[in-house]
Amino acid sequence: MKKEKENLRYSIFQNIVFLLRDIRAEHPVLLLFIAMQVVLSVVSPVFGIYMPKIALDLVLNRADIPEICLVLGSFGGIMALAMALSGMANEGKYLLYNDMRRYYQMQLFLRSLSCSYKDIESEEGQTKYQRAMNTLRYGDFSGTSVMLVAAVEILTSSLCFIIYSGIISALSPFMLLALVFLSLISLFSTRRAQKFEYEKRDETAKIDKKLNYIIYTGSDAAFGKDMRLYRTGGWFTDLRNTLIGQSSALMRKIQKRYFFAGAVNAFVLFLRDGVAYAYLIYSAASGRITVSDFTLYFGAITAFSGFVGGIVNSLNQLNGANLQMNSMRDFLDSTSEPKPDSKPLSKEQAAQEPDLAVPAEKYSIEFCDVCFSYTSNSGKKQVLNHFNLTIQAGEKVALVGVNGAGKTTVVKLLCGFYTPDSGQIRIGGRDTRSFEKEDLLRLFSTVFQDIYIPPFSAAETVSLKEKKYTEPGRVKASLMKAGLWEKISEFSEGSGGGAVIDAPMTREITEGIVLSGGQQQKLLMARALYKDAPIFILDEPTAALDPIAENQTYQQFHELTLEKTAIYISHRLASTRFCNKIAFLKDGKITEEGTHEELLAKQGDYCEMFTLQSQYYQKGKRGEENEQ
Repeated sequence: MKKEKENLRYSIFQNIVFLLRDIRAEHPVLLLFIAMQVVLSVVSPVFGIYMPKIALDLVLNRADIPEICLVLGSFGGIMALAMALSGMANEGKYLLYNDMRRYYQMQLFLRSLSCSYKDIESEEGQTKYQRAMNTLRYGDFSGTSVMLVAAVEILTSSLCFIIYSGIISALSPFMLLALVFLSLISLFSTRRAQKFEYEKRDETAKIDKKLNYIIYTGSDAAFGKDMRLYRTGGWFTDLRNTLIGQSSALMRKIQKRYFFAGAVNAFVLFLRDGVAYAYLIYSAASGRITVSDFTLYFGAITAFSGFVGGIVNSLNQLNGANLQMNSMRDFLDSTSEPKPDSKPLSKEQAAQEPDLAVPAEKYSIEFCDVCFSYTSNSGKKQVLNHFNLTIQAGEKVALVGVNGAGKTTVVKLLCGFYTPDSGQIRIGGRDTRSFEKEDLLRLFSTVFQDIYIPPFSAAETVSLKEKKYTEPGRVKASLMKAGLWEKISEFSEGSGGGAVIDAPMTREITEGIVLSGGQQQKLLMARALYKDAPIFILDEPTAALDPIAENQTYQQFHELTLEKTAIYISHRLASTRFCNKIAFLKDGKITEEGTHEELLAKQGDYCEMFTLQSQYYQKGKRGEENEQ
């Protein structure tokens, strides 16, 4: 129990306040519906238990027919009005409950886009995100909806409990205590089951994350060819069945706890109501209460048991919802948008602070004794180990090395996706940690190996902005420079007669433009050109291309970035001939640095890699191999 309390950052009360605050901002009318439901849900049952007593008293006191009709008609009219208004409030708030759930789903999604990259790339971050989304994935049984419904139910039942406690205590205070005590047993029985479920939340989230990946990958058309050629459909099905089996086994363990709690609750309910009704019948038979009082107390005890049970059940639901709410808020709280270092700049740094409106000549890049590891484990090998590199403004630099040498990590650190464990990265003399996130990202036009082409129009795909914020002339100029305008011009929006650049990309949503691998790289170059940032980063963009296409692509990159600072990252060496400087990475640090000719003369690791790669493209070597 102690562990559970330590893990919970927010109490039930704090989470209810959190929900009400957001409801007031998004749907204030929902607060009105909630207030209406509480008041009417208290009034209706009180009228319901008093009506039989009043009817019996009228009959036993020989009241005339008009009086009976007037009194009972008034009570009935009030009850009907209360039930109608309660139904209206209930239906109104149900729709808004669902909308609040969609609101939080959007908040989680937007946070996943704006938070630190490490918070969404790491296994821990992905588990947190999956756990947070699980809070909202069960419809009416999601954490936010359950917490609101249970809180309203508790408030309503508590008010009724106070009223009915006064009625029952007039019959017997000891009966009231017995009913309350037995109900508390049910509360603690169910809470034990909920505690076990909460302890298994990480295991559940990890299984769900794997299962979602299998389902997504299996349904992604991009993997369709491989799955058919290599007959992996059965393998994926087996993986899915295995994960479903693990999920089912875990759910059975959880349900066993709830089954036991349900058995305890059923026995307590039988004992509680049995004792109450037996005492009530004894009191009526012994003449301690009148016939009309009997009907009042009978209704009160029946309703009281229901209200106590409602409070117990709602408390259990509230406790479970609180665990889910903590998972959601834990992700929101621990993944806030990165803020710049609050440490003030020195006078020298302030004088060197880059002005984003000036040409690229301003932006030199310095890695100063940078160490970095993707895990906080002190025993883990560092990806970058006292890494040092200086890139002058306008310089073309190639970072080369074998896979895993740390080349892509350099890009992630430079772009601010991660921060160094130690050391500094400076742009224009200023520590990148002191930049606002948007200001830092504005400095880079980057082409990655992984290709992302959303199914929007060609113009929106190039600008990565909505159509109303996209400049068509600028899109066309970027496509022409990238050598893709002729291909795009072959398509149009169809019978709608729209502009060429309004033709949709990919076939994921609708019929659209389909590009080859080399053409996709040109599209990414057009996107980088449209942004027109002062620093270009090309992170292994040609890994999937043949050597001829690779050489042509790098030639084009070089021509388009003549006035820019450019960083080429590759484990293939076609890019090095265009660069002013080559830096060879090995074991997280630069072991060789210089021009292509200088590094060949050193006869080191770079020379060895270049020789191994180039021998397969040498005519003489191919001829010898063919003769063999």
